[in-house]
Amino acid sequence: MKLNRLAWSLGLVFAASTGFAQMYTLTDLGTLGGSWSQAAAINAWGQVAGSSGISGDTAGHAFRTARNRPINPLTDDLGTLIGTNSAATAINAWGQVVGSSYSLADPHAPRAFRTAPNRPINPATDDLGTLGSNFALAAGINIFGQAVGTSALGGIAYIHAFRTAHNRAINPATDDLGTLGNPDSHATGINFFGQVVGYSINSSGAHYHAFRAAPNRPINPATDDLGTLGGTDSSAAAINDFGQVAGWSTNSGGYTHAFRTAANSVINPATDDLGILGGSLSQAAGLDDYGQVVGFASTNGDNAQHAFLYSGTVMRDLNDLIASDSECELTGAVGMNDDGEISANGTCGGQQHAVLLTPIYKALISPPIAGGTVRFKLLRNNLRTCALPPATIAVSRATLSGFVPVDSAGDTVAQASCQYVSDLSASGLGRGIYRVDISIAGIMVGHAVFTLR
Repeated sequence: MKLNRLAWSLGLVFAASTGFAQMYTLTDLGTLGGSWSQAAAINAWGQVAGSSGISGDTAGHAFRTARNRPINPLTDDLGTLIGTNSAATAINAWGQVVGSSYSLADPHAPRAFRTAPNRPINPATDDLGTLGSNFALAAGINIFGQAVGTSALGGIAYIHAFRTAHNRAINPATDDLGTLGNPDSHATGINFFGQVVGYSINSSGAHYHAFRAAPNRPINPATDDLGTLGGTDSSAAAINDFGQVAGWSTNSGGYTHAFRTAANSVINPATDDLGILGGSLSQAAGLDDYGQVVGFASTNGDNAQHAFLYSGTVMRDLNDLIASDSECELTGAVGMNDDGEISANGTCGGQQHAVLLTPIYKALISPPIAGGTVRFKLLRNNLRTCALPPATIAVSRATLSGFVPVDSAGDTVAQASCQYVSDLSASGLGRGIYRVDISIAGIMVGHAVFTLR
């Protein structure tokens, strides 16, 4: 259940879910029989979607794994919509997958698809159609089956973003999202409320800017341009249910950096630049409802590209958070869910493979709760442990624009009776809705939301 849809009916109500950990186990997801695979997204249950070479690498097919399992060539090959190739780009909590399929004979005319829950592509039912031409790419899907992407307009060489109705094909009369003022727009993600993000040529006609469209509304050039980090171009990659957007932008120095906005706000160069890993480039690809971001960044003078996790206020190389003897070098992270699982890509044994990162530590709320005292049990590899690493707790207060930190630095959490304990009532918090994040080594491992009356 998402935080912004919790029922606040009790005087002190908690809802907890797990978050990121100090260290992850890595599962090489393998392939559909070929030599390569590439992850694109992960859903709330740990199902990963992407594309992979089939036996002999004669073609690439979309795949969808079972929950927290490697690719099974017998069950996870989604087939194609048209031609010989397909690729999945997003997956929702029901196991519906969107993506595109094309024929090698005409690779410039892909068709978008949306599958039924946990089913392969059905050419008879899953073609999303177009905005009037023979070209469509699907890039995102929400829990209601609304798909977003890009399609060319009939008879016109323009490309526009689209957003479908719930589990419906593209309707050119209603689903064209328009642009930021000039031809060309692309949708990349959609949230629970139907807000869509992407990028479009802005009113200047010379540069791409990231946009965030209002729920189930077309792009409004007057309100939806997210701006930049101080440079000329930006692009949005993902949006969470609070309206936070992650993507990339050029800064005033001309370098490309990852950004994350505040809830339903434009890019603020002073606060939204997520930084780098040592090189000059970083790009965000996904984020969760707690504002944690994943993507890739250059390192060591731009000689390498590594996956990153941005948690709290720090960008971390995910290669530093997996086993040191791992056979995989993580080159990019593409998605995350609210349980802290990350879909990523890496070089494993010399081959490009999709991988799944599973957090080792998870902090769970420990009832009963009374008098404003919070207690978190700690799981290590899903087993209760009394070996509690040092942890901190940070508190945010709910406002109309999202959760605003009350204590962004975090306070050290006491340990007692094999659990973390914090007395929030001693913090002088007034009435309101609050979120507590518990972190180990600066990485979130658990959360709780409560109301004080």
